[in-house]
Amino acid sequence: MKKALLVLVPVIVVILLSGCVTPSTPAPIEPAPTPSTPGAESKISLPQPIFTDKSVEICLNSRYSYHNPTGTASDQQLSNVLWAAGKAPVTGAFRDIYVATSTATYLYDPSSNSLNWYSSDVADRGAFVLSYERELDFDAGLSYMPAILASVSLWGSTGLPVASCPMRSKLYFGVQGVRGLTSELVAHSSLPEGDDGWLPDPKTTGDDAIETVLANLKYTSNFNQTNLTRQQISQILWAGYGCTPHVSSNGRMGLTVPSAIARYFLTGTIYLVNEDGVYRYHNRNPDKDLTTRDHRLERIKPDDVRNNLRSAVSGLSQAPCYVVLCLDSSYVRQEYAQLEAGFVAGNMLMQASAIDLGCYFKTKLTPGEQEAIQNATGIPSSDITQVVVSLGKPQVK
Repeated sequence: MKKALLVLVPVIVVILLSGCVTPSTPAPIEPAPTPSTPGAESKISLPQPIFTDKSVEICLNSRYSYHNPTGTASDQQLSNVLWAAGKAPVTGAFRDIYVATSTATYLYDPSSNSLNWYSSDVADRGAFVLSYERELDFDAGLSYMPAILASVSLWGSTGLPVASCPMRSKLYFGVQGVRGLTSELVAHSSLPEGDDGWLPDPKTTGDDAIETVLANLKYTSNFNQTNLTRQQISQILWAGYGCTPHVSSNGRMGLTVPSAIARYFLTGTIYLVNEDGVYRYHNRNPDKDLTTRDHRLERIKPDDVRNNLRSAVSGLSQAPCYVVLCLDSSYVRQEYAQLEAGFVAGNMLMQASAIDLGCYFKTKLTPGEQEAIQNATGIPSSDITQVVVSLGKPQVK
């Protein structure tokens, strides 16, 4: 029998990462809660998500992790966050989303925006927490960012704002005071306009509400072959891993994504492949100094190697532009780093959709494909490709 949740319910949506806690040796993936006898409210239909006027860009620029989540959440707040989480594509075999509340744990059904009772396990803190059972950590990360940005979009829309913070294998949400939205731009290129590595300033405001973008994600493998403009490239790279106004608790300049104790695992390992060659994206200056900000490219190969890249990866979409997300070989087996790759890709998908570009992900690369990518692009052997992001104008059928 369907019943509504109590209007105010402390809730926890369990996800996987640590934006606030010092990472230790990664533990095995947490199993899903053990089912037990269902209570009276075995299935709950959530209200339809409300559409705010907050753009993807301003939500990205304003995102910040709040380390002490508190408060209680309304059904509407819970619905908006879960609905957004369920919009992310799945590249592996499966991904299940669980949400723990103050009374029980539920399996979320994205197809009906409803909760199915799963166990009597309850949230341990905050207003609500998300957790995932999945084949790929990357897919959990993909779903993190829509959930986080959906909570930011509610700031000022539904009473007290919804804050978020990844802690170890959970993404906690609180209903509490926040810093507020900001359009302040801090991502500027240190190179002069006209330089090969110069990037124009990205925009921190946009035209479409994030909920509109999520309802119409342009996740496609069919692209028009028109090359992207430098402004489009700048916007995608900033959305994925660009600098934002906030400063982390350990003094590092914040980005559009959370990171375990602000480690920022993809620093210096994001590569652009387009008609002009292969470039490394830099958001720091000097390159590895996490207390600095920048927004520029460094050309590492002057040749158009897009055909070579397509030959290196089985089934790679024919697109005018690719972003290759790599991890240093020492990070490849770290859950936190794999999640962060998902964060970056998720942001790129949302930003691409917001500016009428399509986006597609190639994951589960074989060691042979990873080596072939390095040979085709000139990417260093220490940078191991985890995902190839295809970008371009969607092909009109």
